[in-house]
Amino acid sequence: MAMHDTSPNLNSTGSQKDKTPAVPPQDVFSYEAAEVSFVGVSWQGAAILITKFQIGLGVLSLPSTFHVLGFFPGLLCFVVLALMTGISGYVCGNARLYYPQLHNIGDAAELLFGRGARELIGVIYYVYLALVSGAAMLTTSVALNTLSDHGFCTTGFVGFICAVAFLMGTGFRSLEKVSWLGWVGVTGIILSVWTVAIACLVQDRPTAAPSAGPVDLDIRALPNTTFPQAMSAISNQLFAVGASGTFFSISAEMKQPELFTRSLICGQSFIIITDIIIASIVYGKVGQYLASPALGSAGLLIKKISYGIALPGLIVTAVLYSHIAGKYCFVRILRGTPDLQSNTVKHWTVWIGSMLLTATLGFIMVGVVPFFDDFLSLVGALLNPVLTNIIPGLMILFYVAERPTKYNSGIPRDTVAAAMDARHWLLRALDGFRRGWKTSVVIAMAAFIILTGAIIIVAGTYATVVNIQVSYAAGDVSTVFTCADDS
Repeated sequence: MAMHDTSPNLNSTGSQKDKTPAVPPQDVFSYEAAEVSFVGVSWQGAAILITKFQIGLGVLSLPSTFHVLGFFPGLLCFVVLALMTGISGYVCGNARLYYPQLHNIGDAAELLFGRGARELIGVIYYVYLALVSGAAMLTTSVALNTLSDHGFCTTGFVGFICAVAFLMGTGFRSLEKVSWLGWVGVTGIILSVWTVAIACLVQDRPTAAPSAGPVDLDIRALPNTTFPQAMSAISNQLFAVGASGTFFSISAEMKQPELFTRSLICGQSFIIITDIIIASIVYGKVGQYLASPALGSAGLLIKKISYGIALPGLIVTAVLYSHIAGKYCFVRILRGTPDLQSNTVKHWTVWIGSMLLTATLGFIMVGVVPFFDDFLSLVGALLNPVLTNIIPGLMILFYVAERPTKYNSGIPRDTVAAAMDARHWLLRALDGFRRGWKTSVVIAMAAFIILTGAIIIVAGTYATVVNIQVSYAAGDVSTVFTCADDS
């Protein structure tokens, strides 16, 4: 890609490189006629996918974070995290306008630090997707246990959802075909959480409160908690809006990726507003008598109704995350080969195998980690910051250093090594302070995003592990692969 910097291209020893013809990196998917087309998502479809990837499991645990952090600090913390992930989503979704070879966040890591980083971040990304898919299976088992009055073994319910996620996720190979599921999923989740919110508003006293006498909701304007509990709550909040790492994959299958920002504004704004309103209503009316997940906060009848409405949305969450994870493996294996977009035996073998591996991994993770809030906190603390803070923040610095232009043909092959040299572009990024206050603000913002992510990784993971240990010691956690009722 042509850069604004016109200085000679130097290698690590300072000598000028031999000039070779620039061969631009190719888009991972062909826009020309192919047996299998992966480029067909409209900007509206992208908006609903963004909404569905962001809203789902996180909103169900958000009210409890207000109780732990205090309402006002909790609300402020959520808004800050939502704005940061919105910036990260903008960086991730629009990256292909500068570097069309990017398909996922692993490719972005390769651009920053080389092939080793691609494999490391790629594994983190894949495990994150499989974990969220597993969490959706776990939540769906709660719904099925609630609706059936524990009519079947919980592990059996999880296995059933695992099979559904595998079959549906495998049946649709492109996000264009899957995007319609997003409408179903978003509608189901929104209607269910509003059902609970309205029920909480009209009830005289929380269902879990004592049946007689005064009720102390223990509404906390300010925090009254321990450090591990606070960091666990912050990790939960990040999980609620932490899907921005998937936006590479959404943008990669858009018909007009230049419209991604429009999709992001529509989806992210809707998510933030909805989450704040729902969490505020439920916490304000239920207080310390919150259920986990929050759909159980308004009594058994409303719980069954809300889970019945939410069930399609919970299944769609498992399907979408399984699909994106399977697509990562699929593209990683077949990228650059004719089999990627051809109906060959190898194509179908890799695709089905990738989906089967993902669904199975999600099932195993759910069986081994049978708890909800701490499970989301662990994912939010250990993996989310890498995908929503660290890599996007470093990409911002990379843009400051390289100053790429949109719609160009990409970085020439003979300069990829130099572009990936972290020592060079990091120093050039820091030198950007000399360009004026606007660039300085961008650098400071990137540094804040990276630092916040690093703090959450260290402190949030420690806090979540402590909370899990406490839960096990208190006997609040069931055994692995249990048949016990989790509703």
